[in-house]
Amino acid sequence: MKIRVKTAVVVLSCLCVFMYGCSPNVTGKGNPLNEKTEETPYKPQLLRKGQVHSLGEMAPLEDPTIQNPKAIGAECTVKTAQLFETPEAAGISEEQVKTDGEIHYDIKTERPTDLDVSKAQFLLCDLKFKNINMRLDDLSITQMTLVYLTPDTEELKRVGFPVYFSESIDLNGPKYYDFELPAGESKDMKVGWLVDLEECKKENLYLMYNYNGEEKIQESWALGL
Repeated sequence: MKIRVKTAVVVLSCLCVFMYGCSPNVTGKGNPLNEKTEETPYKPQLLRKGQVHSLGEMAPLEDPTIQNPKAIGAECTVKTAQLFETPEAAGISEEQVKTDGEIHYDIKTERPTDLDVSKAQFLLCDLKFKNINMRLDDLSITQMTLVYLTPDTEELKRVGFPVYFSESIDLNGPKYYDFELPAGESKDMKVGWLVDLEECKKENLYLMYNYNGEEKIQESWALGL
C-alpha cells in the first residue's frame, strides 16, 4: 500500500473511548463521580507486573460507578496477535483501512505525527469481548490501547489509534470506533494497527486497557510477537 498519511490538523474531539465517553487525549477511567479535576502533572505509564496477561487469558474490566466503585463492566480476552507486511496480507482490503486521524504517535514526543504506511507493518489482534453491564452508547474499542514499552525508561507509550475495526457501526464517520453489544452478550472482533518497527521493537508491544487512567483498574496483555 503506497499511501502517505497526513495526520489531521483538527483533533477529533468526539471519539469515545472503549467503555468511556471522552476524547482520545484525556485520561481513562478513575473518577466515577465525574468530578471536575485540575490538570495534573505528567505521570509516566508503567507496566504493572501483576496486571499483565498472556494471549488467551480473560481479564475483567472495571467500570467504576457512584454506587459501585469496583463494578465490572466487561470481560475481555486477547486471543491472538499477528504481524503482517500489509493489511492485504491479512485479508483486509485497502478500502477497509482507516487512513485519517491519530493513527501514529511519535514515541519520544507522544504527539500525533505523519506515517508512511508503505514502511509500516500491520498488527492484527483477535479479541473476545463480553458486555457485563455497559450502556450501548459507551462502547468503543479505543480504550484498548496499543502501547510500546520503552527499553531505556520502561515507560509505556501510545503507538497510535486503530486503523481497522471489524465491528464498527460507522465505517466512514466519526463513530468509527464504536460498536454495539447488549449487556450479557459476547462478540469476537478484530482490531488492527499500523506499526513502525524501526521505532518499536515488536517484542515490547502490549495491548492495554485504561491507558492514562487509574492504575488499579488497568489491564495489559503481552502480545508475544
